[in-house]
Amino acid sequence: MKPLIFGYMRVPDDMTDEEVRRKQDDMTWYAEVEGFALATVFYEFMDGAINVFSEMAEAVKRAEADHVIVPAYRDLALTRPLQEAMALHLEQKAGARIVSLDECA
Repeated sequence: MKPLIFGYMRVPDDMTDEEVRRKQDDMTWYAEVEGFALATVFYEFMDGAINVFSEMAEAVKRAEADHVIVPAYRDLALTRPLQEAMALHLEQKAGARIVSLDECA
């Protein structure tokens, strides 16, 4: 059985459906290549919100997954300190780490 990986991404109002599908396809491809099963992708639709991120962290914890994939760290937050704080929160709350596709290229 493959280990689970969860996905998380922000979907701003100006993002097209095609862009959303491409990013989700990229996450699916990464999961398959790296030997994971992509459990689900959580979508954050409101700028500056973290409600869905919190729900995702709970799901990761319940599933005892070790990883969350994002298209880019900017999906977490715009500033590096806030990105790092969110990654630390996920690690402390759920024991999982962030994998960013922009760092895998």
